[in-house]
Amino acid sequence: MNLNSKIIRIVLAVIVVLAGMMAYYASNGKTINGLQNAAGTAAKPAQEATSTVSGGISNLFENVFGESATQRENDKLRREINELRKKQVSYDRILQENEEYKKMLNIKDRVADYDIINAMVIGRDGVENAYSFTIDKGTGDGIEVDDVVISSDGVVGVVVETGAGFSKVSTILNSSISAGCYVGENLDVGIAGGSYDLSKSDMCAVQYLPKTSRAKEGDLVSTSGYGTVFPSGLIIGKVKEVTVDVSGNYLTAWTEPAADIENVKIVFVLKNKV
Repeated sequence: MNLNSKIIRIVLAVIVVLAGMMAYYASNGKTINGLQNAAGTAAKPAQEATSTVSGGISNLFENVFGESATQRENDKLRREINELRKKQVSYDRILQENEEYKKMLNIKDRVADYDIINAMVIGRDGVENAYSFTIDKGTGDGIEVDDVVISSDGVVGVVVETGAGFSKVSTILNSSISAGCYVGENLDVGIAGGSYDLSKSDMCAVQYLPKTSRAKEGDLVSTSGYGTVFPSGLIIGKVKEVTVDVSGNYLTAWTEPAADIENVKIVFVLKNKV
């Protein structure tokens, strides 16, 4: 039996009782006040039942629709927060790009013979993210294998694979990449390159320095432009330590790259001007 049927039955019962009481009072000459009191007493259960039902329905509506309104408001706030976060990320990226472009102005003379294509790092692989990575520019943007990749701080690596909308870059920490270089004020000549083990500590090595070299900790290492794809005058890094190699015939300058290769996000690809 549903709720409406119960209410109807209660109301009908009250009407029957009231009708009987009216007949009784009429036959015994009772006053109308007595009838009203009796009617009030008889109707009280129905009133209470109706009040309870209506209160329950009211609470039900309040709970259901109130929660629904609250949920909608929460959902709206979440969407607004997500939009603000996206805008913040975009704003932070713009600030970072602007900072990188400003720093690039300091080295533009060194790469005056090249067109510069800016790119974003979109994926990393290899040893601790420093061995190689993927950028969001490719053959569709004019990028080719052996194009040099730099950051505003210095040498990053070389393009080794291309697709229509992406390119893979091997960094200067990779054993497959090497660059002819100068070390220190005396411009001692060596070859900078990486290895699997060195990349774990974000270091590269300048090998085959003459034993007469005065290379020391803190010396700048820069590209010489000889024998490799790298143009001259690009900063590779700073010397951290100088040791004699295993042959005893040369020195090795252990070098920390100037570019934050493991965390770099914005890079620049150098293209020879046609």
